[in-house]
Amino acid sequence: MLGYLDELQERFFTWCDKVVQDYIDREKAELKQWWPRKNPDGSYELVFKLGALDKGLSTRSVLIPEEFHELLEREYFIDHPPDKEEPTAGV
Repeated sequence: MLGYLDELQERFFTWCDKVVQDYIDREKAELKQWWPRKNPDGSYELVFKLGALDKGLSTRSVLIPEEFHELLEREYFIDHPPDKEEPTAGV
């Protein structure tokens, strides 16, 4: 089991898991990779790649609720420019 730093972090990852699982179930796909992305307007998206046997690899994005923006600023985007499209590892 993963250890979370605080309740907000636990809620964020629970939210991410639910969003991605909904897409996996709906599209009968497998999660390949996911990451948060900051948009130029300051909003955040959860971006994830899914692999489906009959459709190949697809990329999806869902807006992240504002309640998690401060967490993302603090934990994930200290050294990342807002226009960073995706991580290079794990693909």
